[in-house]
Amino acid sequence: MPRPVLIDTDAGVDDALALMLAFRSPELSVKAVTTVAGNVGVRHCTRNVLAILNLLQVPERPEVAEGSYKPMRRRLFSAPEVHGKDGLGDVRASLTKVAGRDLFHHDAVDTIIRASQKYGKKLTIIAIGPLTNLALALAENPRAMREAGRIVSMGGAFRVPGNTGPVAEFNYFVDPEAAHTLLNSGLPITIIPLDVTEQLAVLRRELEYRAHARPSLVAKTVLRFTRRYMLYHLKTEGFNGGYLHDPLAVAVAIDPSFVETRRAHVDVECSGTFTRGMTVADFRRRPGRKENSVKVALKVDRERFFRLFHGRLWR
Repeated sequence: MPRPVLIDTDAGVDDALALMLAFRSPELSVKAVTTVAGNVGVRHCTRNVLAILNLLQVPERPEVAEGSYKPMRRRLFSAPEVHGKDGLGDVRASLTKVAGRDLFHHDAVDTIIRASQKYGKKLTIIAIGPLTNLALALAENPRAMREAGRIVSMGGAFRVPGNTGPVAEFNYFVDPEAAHTLLNSGLPITIIPLDVTEQLAVLRRELEYRAHARPSLVAKTVLRFTRRYMLYHLKTEGFNGGYLHDPLAVAVAIDPSFVETRRAHVDVECSGTFTRGMTVADFRRRPGRKENSVKVALKVDRERFFRLFHGRLWR
C-alpha cells in the first residue's frame, strides 16, 4: 500500500521537481499539500502548487491548504533572484490558467493536524520549506503532531558552508525559531541538509538531452521553469545547472536507505548576528542521555538517486 504523505512546501523550482517526483512515485499517496512563505510569498507558492497539479493532471487531487505568510517572529526573507518573482522562473502564468475548480483552504495548520490525527504513524510529513507551519501546528496541538510517523525536513548545513550566508541553509535561515522548535520537540525528524543535497547537481545539458529524448508537455515545461534557477547557479557558482535539494527529501520518504544518517542533538542559532539559522549538531553519545529523535543525513547514494529521479521525471 502507498504510504500517506503530506508535503509542506514553499513551492520554488526544486520544490516543483520534488512535487513531480512525489506524484509519480507509486510508493507514496500525497494526501495534502500545504504552502508556506519562503522562496516567494505564500500566495505565489499556492498558485505554483495548483499549476503543477494541473500540469500533471493528477487524477486524485490532494487537499491544498495555504499557510503562514511570514515566519513566526520575523519579516519574510525570500529568494526571487533564485526562483523568479513568481517562484517558478517567472513562467508560471504561461504554464496553465488556474481554473475556478482549483480551490484551496486557508488553514494549513489545521490540515497538518487533521492529517496527523487521521493517518497517525503511517503518515510521513515532507517539509521542503521553512518549518513555520509545522511549528505552529505543534504549538496548537502537540498531541496530534506526536501521532505522525515521521518528518523529513530539507534544511541545515553541518559540515559544508551555507547557501544563505556563510553558515546557514535557506529554509532554516528564513525561520530559525520554527526550526529550533521542531528540532527540540522530540518528534522523529530526518534532516536532509546541504551536506547531501549539494552532491546532487543536475546540469542543464542533461535536462535538455532527456527532455528532447522523451518530448512531452511536462518535459517542455521543466526546461522552461528551471532555466532561471540554473542560470543563477551559472552566475554564482560557475555551472549551468541546479541542486536537487527538495527531490532528495521525497526520495528519502520513499526509501530512507537513499541516505546514511547519524543521530544527533541538533539546535539552530536564532540570535547570532552573523550565524542566524546555523545548525549545530552534537553527534556524541553520552552515558545516561536519552537517544535523540533527530537523524542527520551525511551520505547519499548519488547514482541510485539519479536513476530514480530521471526514471520518473521523464516517463
